[in-house]
Amino acid sequence: MKEKINNSQKGLIVAGMNSSDGKTLVTCLLLSSMERRDILVQPFKIGPDYIDPGFHSFVSSRISLNLDPWIMGKELVINEAKKFTENAFGLAEGVMGLFDGFDQKSDDGSTMQVSRWLEWPIILVVPCRNAGRSILAAIQGFVSEAGGAEYFAGIILNKVNSKSHGEYLLRSCSSLKIPLLGALPEIPKMKWQERHLGLKPVAERKFVEKDELANIAEEYINLDLLKNFCPIGSQPIKISKNLEVAISKKIKRIALAQDEAFHFYYAANFSWLKERFVEIIKFSPLNDDQVPENVDAMILGGGFPEIFAEKISINKKMLDSLKKTVESGIPCYAECGGLMVLSKGLKLNSREILSMAGVVPGLVEMSTQLQNFGYCKIFSAEYGEIRGHEFHYSTWSEESESANLWDVIRNSTGTIRKEGYSMSNLHASYVHLYFPQASKFLSNFFKLTQ
Repeated sequence: MKEKINNSQKGLIVAGMNSSDGKTLVTCLLLSSMERRDILVQPFKIGPDYIDPGFHSFVSSRISLNLDPWIMGKELVINEAKKFTENAFGLAEGVMGLFDGFDQKSDDGSTMQVSRWLEWPIILVVPCRNAGRSILAAIQGFVSEAGGAEYFAGIILNKVNSKSHGEYLLRSCSSLKIPLLGALPEIPKMKWQERHLGLKPVAERKFVEKDELANIAEEYINLDLLKNFCPIGSQPIKISKNLEVAISKKIKRIALAQDEAFHFYYAANFSWLKERFVEIIKFSPLNDDQVPENVDAMILGGGFPEIFAEKISINKKMLDSLKKTVESGIPCYAECGGLMVLSKGLKLNSREILSMAGVVPGLVEMSTQLQNFGYCKIFSAEYGEIRGHEFHYSTWSEESESANLWDVIRNSTGTIRKEGYSMSNLHASYVHLYFPQASKFLSNFFKLTQ
């Protein structure tokens, strides 16, 4: 039996029919407009995405958090949403299409599953370029598959050809028992460049200012129709906007790479570290010439180092510092982009080879196709099941010969491969981890208190 949505709950979910339907744009429009109305909104991103949360955080007063149903599980998803909407209103951007998850025959891992878990209604973003009245049948199909109109807070028609086209579609869909929130035209400056399976990161581009986004939202979206689902038209939510975890005593200092090339981090990972009395010392492998001194560990996260490969390669002082930091014996944790920069060299699609830090043997070779994409898991007798995901357009040339970190099981196929590179103090892997889920393993690796 399907769970029914309770409209008194404290959040909404922006979902699409497919990928690239405009979910991130609509989420940013709603975030900027709600905050203009003095409603404190906590943004979320469903799934393992790192890029979309960067857009949310840019236009919001709060850092966007991930809600990944497969990696986190039901209890952790509900607890995370509840924790950060205690004094704020939640707005979560979905992943892919509304019903798309890791199971081809159910809602498992989908935006719809998270909607049911949290009892947050859905704003459905419907792409309408060149569409006619037939779009009504498509929407009705989504409503039926979800279980009824009560699961939806509203419909936004996106990418309409013109004002008259939008008016025509709104009239065509007027029989729906769901509020029609508006029709968004294609605005040239809102055609955001994509890379791989998502948008080009906000860290690499000039983004539209939040006031302009709010103006667009007010012009094309009737937010007042959402008053039954969120605090619009009622007492605004205003509290402290600081998400930092209070730390009375810092017992570890961890250097963390963060710049345009290295920025794939779950916000929850930072909270997890700070709750264990870690002071995070940020540095830039692109722009600095050494890893911060007097640190107890180092983290090199994912990102797009291949885009900045030449700049990284010529920063010989930093590459030397990275190597010396690993050789110093402190715990060094590297995910995806971190593995790439610690390798002997990076072979670009142009076939040019650029030298890197030389800690991990062999080259990392760029590819035009995704490699080992998707969810994966690792079984450990000591730490239990560790869940993660991979997303990379490169291969490590020495994987078949030198991989020694762990056995990775693909969630979709069940295939197993030896993956990653390990030394006594080095963890270098393509697998991205959600630190709260892998807490026992990472607490031991970084030598932190539980």
